[in-house]
Amino acid sequence: MSVKDLKETMAEPVRLREATAEDMPAVSGLLKAFLPFVEEPGLHEMVTTEDLIRDGFGDRRYFTILLLELVKDGEAALAIGYTMYFYKYSYGGRSLYMEAIFVLPEHHRKGYGKVIMRHLAKLALENHCRSLTWQGVLDRPSANFYRSLGAKDRSDVSDFQLDVEGMMGLIEGAT
Repeated sequence: MSVKDLKETMAEPVRLREATAEDMPAVSGLLKAFLPFVEEPGLHEMVTTEDLIRDGFGDRRYFTILLLELVKDGEAALAIGYTMYFYKYSYGGRSLYMEAIFVLPEHHRKGYGKVIMRHLAKLALENHCRSLTWQGVLDRPSANFYRSLGAKDRSDVSDFQLDVEGMMGLIEGAT
């Protein structure tokens, strides 16, 4: 999505582009800003910039990050949001899974989240995905945003997680 495409619809011109390894310090800052909005038990520390570079730009890429930037005088001036996604596969076929979407609170309600979601939907369709999926907390304002896009709640699905201790216990037969 180019700057020109977004200038016509946004109050402030923005650019959405795939992040590079050099962008990871800025992404780390956005992740830190996002952390207070995450209600994940046991999440006490965040990945490091080095983790992001290794896992996003190493021999095997585990995710892709799109960076949302304000543009001033034709140049990116400030990173104000991001999304992280990857592709997954299940019995239902190929899916684009959005791990996170975040826009700094001072830039909420300007249409930037919708720009990101539209771009992800376009990527999913271009890559023959059967769905664009993500998790969200149902009693948060973000859930209303997702519903406004036409997303359906999948309340029949619970999320389960094994943490490192749980995985080790499973491997060692402790459970």
